Amino acid sequence: MNVTIDAIGAEDVEAYWSAVGAGDERAARAVVADVRRRGASPTDVFDGLVIPAQQRVGQRWAANDWTVAHEHAATAISEAVVLRLAADIPDPDRAGRPLLVACVEREWHALPALVVAHTLRAGGHAVDYLGANVSPETVVGRIIDAGPRAVLVSASLSSSLPRVRRLVEAVTGTGTPVVVGGHAFDAAGVRAARLGATAYAGDVATLDSLLLDLPGHVAPAAPLRHPGAVEALEILAEVDEIGRDVIRGSEVDLGEAGVPDAMAPDDWRVVLSTYVPHVIGCVAGGLLTEDPSVPGQARTWLTDVLALRGGDPRAVDALWQALATRLREYPEAVRLIDLA
Repeated sequence: MNVTIDAIGAEDVEAYWSAVGAGDERAARAVVADVRRRGASPTDVFDGLVIPAQQRVGQRWAANDWTVAHEHAATAISEAVVLRLAADIPDPDRAGRPLLVACVEREWHALPALVVAHTLRAGGHAVDYLGANVSPETVVGRIIDAGPRAVLVSASLSSSLPRVRRLVEAVTGTGTPVVVGGHAFDAAGVRAARLGATAYAGDVATLDSLLLDLPGHVAPAAPLRHPGAVEALEILAEVDEIGRDVIRGSEVDLGEAGVPDAMAPDDWRVVLSTYVPHVIGCVAGGLLTEDPSVPGQARTWLTDVLALRGGDPRAVDALWQALATRLREYPEAVRLIDLA
C-alpha cells in the first residue's frame, strides 16, 4: 500500500529510527502521533515507519553493529506501536468467515504477521491473529472453531520450510486454503508451490487481490515422495544428534575446544554453533523443495555474518565439510550440500 502523500517524510523516518535505536518507546510513539495528526493512517505508519525500521534492525545485527538484545528491544518497540495503532482500526463492517494469520511453529519473528493482520483489518477483512510459534494442532483447532476462509502463514527463516510443509498438510487436510509469505520463500513462489500451499503472496497488496480468487475448498496437499523429501524427513528425525556431531566435527577441523560458557552471545563461535540447527533445517527445506538455493543462501548469509564478527575464515567451510561427512548416507543431501 502507498504511503499518504506528504504525511510521512524522510525526517519522520529518521526520527522514528532514532527512537527505535535508542530503545525509546515514548519517542517512537511521539513520532507516530505527529504523523497521524498530519493525516497518516495506521497502514501508512506500518508501511512508512515500522517496516523500514525493522529492515534496518535486521541489518544492524547482521553487520555486528547491534547485539541480539538490542535487536529484540528495538523490535519490541515497533510491536508495541503496531498494537497501539491497531486499536484505532475499526472492526470490519462486513460479517463473514475470518482469515487466520499465524507464524509457523518455532518462528518468533511475529512483527511481519502482526502488520499483515492489522493491514487486512484496515482493509475491511475479519482477521483472527494467532501470533508467533503456532503449532499445526492449534491452527486446526481454530479452523474447527472459526471456519475461516483461508489460513495465512508467515515464515521468515528458510529453515522453517519443513514446518511450513507440516502446517500446509494439516490445514489443507481440513479443506481450507493456505497462503504463505515471508522471507523463507522465493519471489516466484516456487518453494511455496512445491510445499503444497494454495498460493504465495509477496506483499499485502498481492495478498489482497489473491483473496478474491481463492477457492472455497481445497484438496489435501499431495504427498512428497521424491528421494529428497524422504531424506529430509529422516534428517529432521535426528536433527539434534546431527547438530551435535556437526558442531564437534567443525570444532575439530578448526582446532577449537568448544565454546566457553562466558563467551558473549554475539561472538562468532557462539553464532556459528547457534546456527547449526538453522543450516540443517535449510538443507531439509532444500530437499523438500528441490531447491539448492535454500542452503546456498544460508551459507552466504552465515559467511558474511561470521566475517563481520572477526570469525575464522575457515569456519563455514569446516561446518559444510562436517555436515557433508555426517550426512554421507543421504546422497540427495550430500548433492545439495555440494551445490551450496
